Amino acid sequence: MTKDNSDKSIPIPGYESAITDVGFHKINIRGYPLEEIIRKLSFTEAIYLVLKGELPGEKETRVMNAVLCGILDHGLFAPTGLAARVVASANPQSIMPGVAGALLTVGSVTVSPQDTAELIEEALQLVREKGLDRDEAAAKIVESYTARRKRVPGLGHPLHPTGDPRAAAIREVALENGYWGEKSEIYEAVAKAFCDLVKRQLPINIDGAMGCVLSELGFAPREMAGIAALSFMPGIIAHATEETESIKMRVAECKYTGAPERHIP
Repeated sequence: MTKDNSDKSIPIPGYESAITDVGFHKINIRGYPLEEIIRKLSFTEAIYLVLKGELPGEKETRVMNAVLCGILDHGLFAPTGLAARVVASANPQSIMPGVAGALLTVGSVTVSPQDTAELIEEALQLVREKGLDRDEAAAKIVESYTARRKRVPGLGHPLHPTGDPRAAAIREVALENGYWGEKSEIYEAVAKAFCDLVKRQLPINIDGAMGCVLSELGFAPREMAGIAALSFMPGIIAHATEETESIKMRVAECKYTGAPERHIP
C-alpha cells in the first residue's frame, strides 16, 4: 500500500491546550474566532483574553492598558535598550538578534514585577494562614528579607529617587478603576516597614507598581516578566531598528585591572 504523503505535517501525540483551536479555515483563541478578535478587540483586550482566558471588562482593560504602557522605553539607562543596540550593531541585516538579546536582560535586577508579586503572596500567606494583621505581616517579611540579605524588590530608582512617575501614574489609574486593593496595600505596608528600618525614603518603582496591579488583576507571578517584556517591546524594536540604520559596531573602552604584562617561561 502506498502511503499518502500529501500532508507533510506530523502530529505529535500527547499535547493538549486550552488556548487555541486551529483547524481547516479555523483559528479560535480561547473559543473566539480570530477574525472577530481582529475586528472587535483592541490589542490590550486581545492580550488579556489570550492570557486570562476571558474578555476583560472596561476597568480591567483600562488598568491592563496602563501596565502595558508602563515601560515602553527607558532609553539606554535600561539594559534592554542597551543590549538591543549592541547586538543589533553586530547583526545589522535583521533587528531580530537585537530584539532577542534585549529580552534576555529581563531578570530580577530589572523588569521584575514577578519578584514583587512573590513577596505579596508571601505576605498574604502570613495574614491568611498565620492570622497576622497587615503591619505584623509586613514586619515579618522585612525581617526575613534582611536576615537573608535579600533585596526587597520594587523599591527605589537611581533616576527617580523621590518618586517614580510611571509608578505613580499606574497607581492612579488602578485606584480610579478599583484595582489598588489588599495586595497593593500589603505591599505598601512592606515598603513602609523597610524604609522605616533603613531610615531611607525609597519610593515604589515601576516594577513594584506593576507587580501590585498585575497581582490585583489576578495574574500569576510567573506570567509577569512576560507581560513586562510586552510593555518594553516597542522600545526594543525602535532601538534595534535605529541601530541597524547605520553600519557600525558598538564597542566600549574597558580599564584593565589584572596582572601586568608577563611572559610564559
